[in-house]
Formats: sequence, structure tokens, C-alpha cells
Amino acid sequence: QTCGGLIQGLNGTIESPGFPHGYPNYANCTWIIVTGERNRIQLSFHTFALEEDFDIVSIYDGQPQPGNLKM
Repeated sequence: QTCGGLIQGLNGTIESPGFPHGYPNYANCTWIIVTGERNRIQLSFHTFALEEDFDIVSIYDGQPQPGNLKM
């Protein structure tokens, strides 16, 4: 299952499908956060659980490519 979207503006919320319950197997969520050139983005994780050996979170500054992985 695919999920994700585009967040623009001063704030937003990112949630996995089915939150606060479990999410489907093989979910692939890609979120793009866009702001003005001189603005900063702050991410705060309030509820966070990953299935060990299966789930990952990657944060990039720009398009995903070697050298711009931030987390």
C-alpha cells in the first residue's frame, strides 16, 4: 500500500495509514515537505513505533541521493 503526500505552509501532520492502529504490511509512505528558501523545517515525533528489521524512516534534504540523508 502506498501513502504520503505534499505538505506546504506553516505546519502539518504526518500519520501512517490506520493511525493510531497498526499500518498495513508493505506500506510505502513518501511525504514531501516544501517551504520557502529561507525557512527551516522542524520535525517532532510524538508517537513513533517501527517494526525492527522491517521498517525505516529516512529524512533527506532535497531529492533522495547519497550525501543528503539527514537521519
